Amino acid sequence: MRARSAMAVAALTALVLTLPVTTASATPRALPVGPGQATAPAAFVPIGITRALDTRSYQENPAGAARKLQPGESFDVPLSNWKNHPPRELPVVPADATAVVVNVTATDTTADGYLTVRRDGGMPGAPTTSTLNFRAGETVSNMITVAVDPRGAGTSPQINVYNNAGTTDVVVDILGYYAPSTPQRPGHKYDPVRPTRLTDTRTEGGRLGRGSVVTANVARRDLGTADARAVVLNVTAVDPSTEGFVVAHPSSSPLPAEGSHLNYGPGRTVANQVVVPVGPDGTIEFFNTGSTDLLVDIVGAYGPSGHNLYSATTEQSRLLDTRYGSGEIAFSTHRLPVAGVSGIPADATAVTLNMTVTEPQSDGHLTVFPSDETAARPGTSNLNFNAGQTVANGVTTELGGDPGSVDIYHHAAGRSQLIADLTGYFVKG
Repeated sequence: MRARSAMAVAALTALVLTLPVTTASATPRALPVGPGQATAPAAFVPIGITRALDTRSYQENPAGAARKLQPGESFDVPLSNWKNHPPRELPVVPADATAVVVNVTATDTTADGYLTVRRDGGMPGAPTTSTLNFRAGETVSNMITVAVDPRGAGTSPQINVYNNAGTTDVVVDILGYYAPSTPQRPGHKYDPVRPTRLTDTRTEGGRLGRGSVVTANVARRDLGTADARAVVLNVTAVDPSTEGFVVAHPSSSPLPAEGSHLNYGPGRTVANQVVVPVGPDGTIEFFNTGSTDLLVDIVGAYGPSGHNLYSATTEQSRLLDTRYGSGEIAFSTHRLPVAGVSGIPADATAVTLNMTVTEPQSDGHLTVFPSDETAARPGTSNLNFNAGQTVANGVTTELGGDPGSVDIYHHAAGRSQLIADLTGYFVKG
């Protein structure tokens, strides 16, 4: 995660590594809220990584003051830029948006706990799901798609961040949003890709150092992504020896002035899902600031030839929690029926989930992929964990089988507890 600074790369890195449009007007809409409810299907509009909140900064904060989130606090986050002069609020997401894709980071944490990113902070009681889990002193990021809460004419909609325990700083970066397509603002439909590894520096080019750049060709005819305008990737830092971060951006565009997609620390393999616009040459660059190996897996793309629209759940629901049983055994595959469950249509083509591993007895990883008895398991991963560690990561996956289901491969020598929370789904449209 990066704070805004053009003074010096050294100052920028020091701050980061201590952790780890004009809009259309509208009136508030009454959306049905609760289990099984979702926003209307909509297309995706990618944007460059844009900061909506940094609680460490008085300027990048709707409160106009730098302060941490307190235990049990729900903090509303308008999807805007913030300035220290009038007009303070510069809306980034239009008022008719249905959902937003954000990268959320917790840093400077003082206790073990979790954050929940949701549509409405006014709902009674604590959330029943979580977005990311952290330990005291840890910096953790996760990407999530969440339904938005409208605020009225001339403003951006907002989302809410709930902090479970201790005090923590929070950073929210906007990656894109879902909205009805218009001639002035064409959106793109989604097509899933069989999970495919694009980059593995362990076998290609060697370990990355400070300032290294890796380029990946993501607009490929063989993957069905030749006209991609944005792609969904899972990016993993493998066995880093220093603290650092990774920023993904179109190769044809300069490095963003702020923001990051993946934060890592020494000795811990960590993954994060990212959505990145694709430049005219069809490639994406990954800028790295520490010492690590890097994996890049593609799982889907948005573009003119896409077929699927997205609906975000207005209240996230839990589809799987093995803590009510004995947990997932070593080197096993859990089949999770999804279509027709918890309000998901029977004809859903893909889903977005927040996957969490907790109480793992050994190091390992998860691979989430469409159920298919005739296809081999992909050689990719979605989430990496160490023994005793609770880790979450966003997952976008196609559905397979009848009913539409996903397979969750648990690659670990011991048992783990698995949790899957539904954040939304795709249907043809």
